[in-house]
Amino acid sequence: MNSWLTWPVRMIGFLLWYAKEFLLANLQVTADILRPSARMRTDPAIVAVPAASRTASEYTLISSLITLTPGTLTITYSRDHAVLYVHGMFAASRDGLAEEIQEMEDRLLRAMRREPGDLSRPLARPTVRPAEDAAAGVGDGADDRADDRADVRAGGASAGTAESESTENDAGRPAGGDA
Repeated sequence: MNSWLTWPVRMIGFLLWYAKEFLLANLQVTADILRPSARMRTDPAIVAVPAASRTASEYTLISSLITLTPGTLTITYSRDHAVLYVHGMFAASRDGLAEEIQEMEDRLLRAMRREPGDLSRPLARPTVRPAEDAAAGVGDGADDRADDRADVRAGGASAGTAESESTENDAGRPAGGDA
């Protein structure tokens, strides 16, 4: 029975669960720091974790809790793709780290939402392109976005035409003039 009547109990249950996980993560990081460097057990990884969060406050809370937990850090998130990008210090496997993060998010959302509803996630992870490709505008519609920006600068003229590019500069003023 997940209703507004059980909401306070679910929130307290989540806070107790998170306190336990926080303590265990602290112990794991402390033990690893105190080991000689040759015996450290770190296995860092960055993973794309499909997210069930819907609102900005849900993304903010889960990102904060991940970052507060020793050994993990939220790098960024994409609401468009419903994905959290997380760095983990102790990632024996990428899927294992993603499952741990998803468990934390599920517990948070069940506790936070008065009516938890659907906690489904996207099935496919987004394709991440190298920064060089993104800067060059290779794939994923970047050329279309550049054409749209050129169209706006040209005052609605057809994007990519020599006429629209030669008559106005980037600020939208006539080229070569001191307007």
